[in-house]
Amino acid sequence: MKVYKFEEIDSTNKFLREKEDVSEKDLVIAKVQTNGRGRRGNKWVSTEGAALFSFVLKHDMEIPEDEYMKLPLLVGYSLLYTLKKIEDLDFKFKWTNDLFLDDKKISGILVEKIKDNYIIGIGLNVNNENLEEAKNIAISLKEKTGKKYDLDKVIMSIVEDFFINFKAFKSGEWKEILEKINKVNYLYGKRINIVSFDKEESGIAGDILENGMLEVFVGNEIKAYNIGTIHISKK
Repeated sequence: MKVYKFEEIDSTNKFLREKEDVSEKDLVIAKVQTNGRGRRGNKWVSTEGAALFSFVLKHDMEIPEDEYMKLPLLVGYSLLYTLKKIEDLDFKFKWTNDLFLDDKKISGILVEKIKDNYIIGIGLNVNNENLEEAKNIAISLKEKTGKKYDLDKVIMSIVEDFFINFKAFKSGEWKEILEKINKVNYLYGKRINIVSFDKEESGIAGDILENGMLEVFVGNEIKAYNIGTIHISKK
C-alpha cells in the first residue's frame, strides 16, 4: 500500500487513473481538489477540511463482472458503516452513490474502472464549515457535532473497513449487506423523477433490489432502474 498526499491536486481519481504502477489499496489524499468529479461528470465542491481521497481495488477474476455493478452500493454501505462507528448519527444512503445526513449531502462516491483496477473516489465533508454555494444542500460532521476530526485517521478507517466489507461481499454476504442498506435507504417512499438519456418518469421509490437496481412504483407498474439521474420531487 502506497500513500500519496497532496496539498492541492486536480483530481485524486485522475491521479490513480493515469498512474501506471498501482497496486491494490494504493491511496491518494488531497487537502484541496480543484477538479473533483461526481457521477456523470458532476462537479464535487471540495472545501478545505473535507476528506478527499481515492484508492485502488484490483479486479478479482473469481467475481463475475456483473457483480461489480454493486460496487458503488458496497462502498456506500461500508462508508456508512465506518461513519456510524465515529458518530452514531442518522446517516442515510442515497442510491446509487451519496450519503445524506439531516436531508443534506455529506458524501459522494465515484467508482471508475481502468484496465483491471477499480478507482474508488470519495469526498466526505468532515471538518469543513464553509460549504460555499452548497451550504443549503450539504453538511459536514463538524457542522453537526461541533467536533474536529483527525482526517488521516478517518480516511484510513474508511479504507480498512472497505476491504473488510469487500471480503464479506466476496464470501457471499450480499443479501445481509443489502438488507442493512435498505434500512437506511434515503429514497424509500419518496416521489422521485428519473431522468434518463431519452425520457423522464416519476414514481415512488421502493427498495434497492438484489441486483443493485432501484425499485420504483410508476403508476400501476413496478419498474427497476439501474441508470439515470434521480431527482427528489419538490411537490
